[in-house]
Amino acid sequence: MGRPVTDGGSSVDPTDSPAVRDHLERFAGPAAVTEADDGTLRAEFSGRTYVAVAPEGTIDTGMPLHSFTGTPDRLVFDHDSGELRAELDGESVYVFRRP
Repeated sequence: MGRPVTDGGSSVDPTDSPAVRDHLERFAGPAAVTEADDGTLRAEFSGRTYVAVAPEGTIDTGMPLHSFTGTPDRLVFDHDSGELRAELDGESVYVFRRP
């Protein structure tokens, strides 16, 4: 399910689909997570707000006023704070805050 990090979150390899699914379901709720025919996992929130993670690790998000598409080294789910961070080379490149 990923390894703990110092802020209480969990670091997940974005290509580890079972771990990504587990964390997306915890992050958004099991009913909000679907899997496309190509294996892309998508968590839907209200309106146009979503997080999608493709099997090769590309993340695509939609949120009013900002979005992100990229291939991070890891995803860090901080369930307590309601944040999902995409990280590359140890630095956060995008933060998605659960609505």
